[in-house]
Amino acid sequence: MITRRLVISTLVAVAFTTLSHGMAWAETSAEKIEQAKTVKEFLALGATKLTAAEFKSKIVGKKLAGKGWTWIIAADGTTSSTANDGSWKEDNQPWSMKGDQYCTKLDGKKKCRDVYMIGKYFRMSDKDSKKALGSWTATAK
Repeated sequence: MITRRLVISTLVAVAFTTLSHGMAWAETSAEKIEQAKTVKEFLALGATKLTAAEFKSKIVGKKLAGKGWTWIIAADGTTSSTANDGSWKEDNQPWSMKGDQYCTKLDGKKKCRDVYMIGKYFRMSDKDSKKALGSWTATAK
């Protein structure tokens, strides 16, 4: 006959095991997300390409954080980014959408990028190659 104590002990053990494996998976996934070099690799991890509407609801107006910097893409069509150590700051840089792509002006030329997201992480295609990912990963808060 199964005792109540045995059932509770078993459930606690299963829950602890599941939780610890889930946390390890999340850490591994974050590492893999940051290590992905191509759009194909990122999509294989489960990322999806954001539509303009998804970009506006999930990214615009949120505080974005990368390694050593923060960034806000504002609804008024400007962005502001700052290094956490204060070594640089860019304010009021213009941005727009072209279809489902996020666009900025770099060196006088309009550059548009696809935006991909998995969980709380997002990445953009490289400004010069739609197959490669940009070098950074950010989270939306």
